[in-house]
Parts: sequence; structure tokens; C-alpha cells
Amino acid sequence: MIRESDPSRRHGSPFCGTNLAACSFSLHLRPAKLARVNNGRRRLIACLTVALTGVCLLALASCGGGTSSTSAPTVGSTPTTTSTKANAPASGSPANSGPASADQFNAKDFGAPGAATNQFLPLKPGTQWVRQGFVNVGNRQLPHQVVTTVTDVTKKVDGVNAVAVVDQDTNGGQIAEQSIDWVAEDKQGTVWYLGSYTESYTGGQFVTASDAWLAGVNGAKPGILMQANPRTGTPPYTEDTVPGIETATAQVAKTGQSQCVPFKCYKEVLVVQEGGEYKYYAPDVGQIKTEPQASGGKHEIEQLVNLTQLSPSGLAKISNLTLKLDQHAKVTAPDVFGNAPAAKRTL
Repeated sequence: MIRESDPSRRHGSPFCGTNLAACSFSLHLRPAKLARVNNGRRRLIACLTVALTGVCLLALASCGGGTSSTSAPTVGSTPTTTSTKANAPASGSPANSGPASADQFNAKDFGAPGAATNQFLPLKPGTQWVRQGFVNVGNRQLPHQVVTTVTDVTKKVDGVNAVAVVDQDTNGGQIAEQSIDWVAEDKQGTVWYLGSYTESYTGGQFVTASDAWLAGVNGAKPGILMQANPRTGTPPYTEDTVPGIETATAQVAKTGQSQCVPFKCYKEVLVVQEGGEYKYYAPDVGQIKTEPQASGGKHEIEQLVNLTQLSPSGLAKISNLTLKLDQHAKVTAPDVFGNAPAAKRTL
């Protein structure tokens, strides 16, 4: 769910100088960024050049399921799906399509977190997706994996109790970055993007923090991560607004598609165009695939290889580590997180 790193979002404070396991996550984990998120929701790609150096490997704790090797899908100017249902709502969506614009954000429209009624971006704590594929760097392809987990950690952001969704990116089998996306679902089923924080690593040590923002802080505004009732033919929607940074937008490209990934074949798939990527979402599953719109340059190609519900102990482990990452954000990005309410396990 994270957009690519932008120099104006970096907070280059040095870390504590010890290994990743001691100072940060040793997770099996974007969005995102819910997601891109991707960077997603806009993920940091700068670590690709150091991914071939020695980096501590990440333990994939509580990830119950196989990880299949995948090959890069054919890259083209249109998403690789079949059975388009043009100008139609996604199957099973609520009758109320929710807000059409991020300008309609209102903290009073949100209830208790954890409802998870949006079928394309379910926010059930303990849900974990593993997407695997490649990152294209020029003529090279590096193996790439993203593990995304909905935690039971919440933080009050711009008057709303937002849930932490954590991404862990590895390139070439080595940790590149990890991030938190702060998201919340309103009473109509729209999922909102309320903040983000990303850390990158070299040799198992913290390098820099980027994409640090919270809605309501320093002029940043929330955006829509997933509509309650996605339809083709509707205008692009804003995903976030951060002063000094290009505003991220997305638009529904197709609905009612059929799409197979290594984990399973799905129907009624939603395709969203986000920046230079197409992202695929299956009903009651979430994101199953990411592919670039065009070939060339640096691109992430991901397909779902595992989906699981963590055990209570697995969820506790990853949520506690999320709290540590949030605490470190207060040190590396004090202008954003220094006075923000503390994150807590509440779900």
C-alpha cells in the first residue's frame, strides 16, 4: 500500500546499531498501501541494490501454508483477466456505494474497528496474505515476496480508531523493508487510508524511514483505499493527500473478472488501476495479484501463494512487534509520530 520512496518523506535518523531481530521485526510478514498499498500501496524500492548483500533472513512465524514459486506474468497495457462486466458494481457489494470523494471524510461515520464488512479488503485481525513473484530491475528479475498481516493493534488517527496492517518485503530472499499502514472502515464499508510508516534495512540494520505521515498531522489528509461498492466508469479517487508529495489516486478498471493465481482461481475479481500498476482483489479474500501496466523500469509482480488465519499466539507475536515499530517511528519521524497517541492492542 506504500508508494515508492520520496526523498521528502525520508527521516534519516540512525538506528541503534544492533541486528534487525534485536531492534525491529523478525517477522514472517503492504499494503499496502490496504495495501499500496502498495504501495503500494507504494513500497520503497531503493533497497534493491543492497538486497544482494548480506542481510539477516526473516523468520516467517505462524505462516501456515506453502510458498510456491511463481513465474512473471505477461506484462501489458491492460489487466490480464477475462469476463469483463462493464459499468457494473462488484458482485455482493452493499447497495450504498459510500463516499465518492475523500473530501467527504467524517470521523463520525466510523464505528468500532474490526467490523471487516468490505469484501475486497477484509480487515479481520490475524488474516495474513503471502504474495510472491518478481521485481523487475532493468533486464534482471529478483525474487520478491510480500507478507501482509492485519494486526489487532489500533491507534487514534484524526479522530478515528485505525487498525495497523503490516507489510514485510523481501527481495532475493533478503529483508528490504517493513511498514505499517493505518486503515479504518467506515459504517458504509469504505476502507480509508489514514497513515503510513516504512523502514528499510541494509545488512540487517535500520537504514532510513520514509513515507511517514498521519492524517490530521502537518496538513496530511486521509484518502480512500477501497470503495464500499466499486464500479467501473467512476472517476479516480484520492488515496491520500500529504503536503509536498504528489497525491496518490486509484480508479476501478474492471469488475466481475476471473483470475487464477498459484494459491487458487477466483471469480468476481475486482481490478484497480493504481499509479502504474493493476491490483487484483477477490471477494472475501483481498489482494491476490499485482502487475505493472507496462514493461521496463522497476516493477513489482506479485501473486497470492498463501492465505491463512494466524493462531492467537501468532497474532500476539506479530502485534507486539508492530508496537515496537510504532515506538521507533516516534524516534525516526518525531515531527509526525512524536505527539501521536500510542498504539495499543485492542481488538
